[in-house]
Amino acid sequence: MTLSACGVRPTPILTGADAPTVSSHELTVYLVKAERDGLVRRTRSYTGTVDTATAINLLVGGLTDEEKKLGLVTEVPATSSRVFAVSNVIVLPEDMGPLSKWAQFQLYCTAIASRAKVEGVPASGIDCP
Repeated sequence: MTLSACGVRPTPILTGADAPTVSSHELTVYLVKAERDGLVRRTRSYTGTVDTATAINLLVGGLTDEEKKLGLVTEVPATSSRVFAVSNVIVLPEDMGPLSKWAQFQLYCTAIASRAKVEGVPASGIDCP
């Protein structure tokens, strides 16, 4: 009878780092009603780290299929550039150009809702739906 072995010796148990965690957030964006007579609040899920500009970047990314089916519109110009938050200022990319009244309202209300969510700043006294 012949026996053979590969010569690999047993190793101790190796411990790894903690398991990765995923943060899922519900963020608010504001879209224009189909009739273009007001804004409507929409909730979008986002997985990952959020900051004050995250919801704005979701808004700039355009409508979801569901929002299109509902007839909602956006007047915020789409861009592939990121929006940044610096202190209390939202910095928009140059290629967004001049903004319509509804686009300004959408950005304003989305920024207020995002800041309230991320920084815990109350949105009282703000006239957003």
